[in-house]
Amino acid sequence: MRAVLAEERARHTRRDAVANVVRQRFEAAVSELSKRRLGSQVAEEELRVALEELQVTGEQLAEANVALAQANERLEQEVAERTAELAATNAALRGSERRLRMIIESATDYAIFTIDQEGRVTSWNPGAEQLFGQSEAEVLGRTTDTMFIPDDRAAGLPELEMRQAGAHGRAEDDRWHVRADGTRFFVNGAMMPLRDEEGQLQGFLKILRDRTAPRAEEERRRVQLEEMTHRIKNTLTVVQTVAVQTQRHAATPDAFRRTFGARLAALARSHDLLMRGGWEGASLREIVERTMDPYIAGNEAERVTIDGLPLLLTPAAALSLNLAFHELATNATKYGALSGSEGEVEIRWTVDRTDHNAAVVDITWRERGGPPVHPPESRGFGSRLVEQALAQEFGAEVRLDFAREGVACRIRLPFTVGVVAQ
Repeated sequence: MRAVLAEERARHTRRDAVANVVRQRFEAAVSELSKRRLGSQVAEEELRVALEELQVTGEQLAEANVALAQANERLEQEVAERTAELAATNAALRGSERRLRMIIESATDYAIFTIDQEGRVTSWNPGAEQLFGQSEAEVLGRTTDTMFIPDDRAAGLPELEMRQAGAHGRAEDDRWHVRADGTRFFVNGAMMPLRDEEGQLQGFLKILRDRTAPRAEEERRRVQLEEMTHRIKNTLTVVQTVAVQTQRHAATPDAFRRTFGARLAALARSHDLLMRGGWEGASLREIVERTMDPYIAGNEAERVTIDGLPLLLTPAAALSLNLAFHELATNATKYGALSGSEGEVEIRWTVDRTDHNAAVVDITWRERGGPPVHPPESRGFGSRLVEQALAQEFGAEVRLDFAREGVACRIRLPFTVGVVAQ
């Protein structure tokens, strides 16, 4: 019985133990299930929150995509506009460059070229080729020093010109230059600095124009003015001398006025001839013809023979010979061949040689057919003017002969001092 009871108690004990184990496992399972359920709820909440955030993010992303698309569209439009503007600007720039190149290349009357800071040629237009006689290929990379005359190179003018242009924005270039063949020419122009967008000096632009002919004309006029001033002074001296001598030999005031007036008129005629010729000289034939005009009229012109080679006298020789012919013509009218109705005058000239082979103008004045000539008891101012003035001023040989059949005068004027051209 005890065994049975013991067995029963043991069986109950084992059953209780199993029940405890089962209960513990159940409780553990329930606990685990509770935990899992709680975790699932948390996860669901987190997922819900995440989904909501994702939805918000998606909406924001969609808005951002729309904004980005709009920005891209605006950017593409702006890029297209800028590209079109740039293309138009580039086209205009190319057009401007073409026009500028055409202008520079067409400006053949102007030498237009550029140099770097060391003075080496970087561009060279056709006008420069024409003016300096060198092609672009010949001068590119070479300095412009050789284009200056030696004196200017020695004085450092090429470098000075660049310094002045860089410092003051311009340097005048009015001076003589040298061509490739060594000939010189005068230019008027300027050098200007070439700077980039930041104001940094990159080189120089030079523009020149040939002014050789105007320069020569200016020099010719200057010399003419100086010569004219000199001649006017000499003429005034002659007038003063003529006035004094005429007064000294005049018997009455009326005689002085007539004689002096005629001599002034002779001087005026020679001045007219010289003025017409630009004071470069006067024709010997014109001098003789103008001198004789007041003394012959109508058919009387046949009584005067004028014959000789075309010669252009110097202004000084023209004035002196004019006075000499005037005195001879006046004497012929008063006392010689032109005082009657039958007399004649021959005025001839040739080019001859002296014993030393020097060229002279051999002028002869010969009267015939007039009343018999009586040599004067004393030589008046007119005779002395003919004989002495030409000899003293030009070294001429003058012989005045009062032959009975008519007055004869021979003047041998040195070619070198009396003649401009033949």
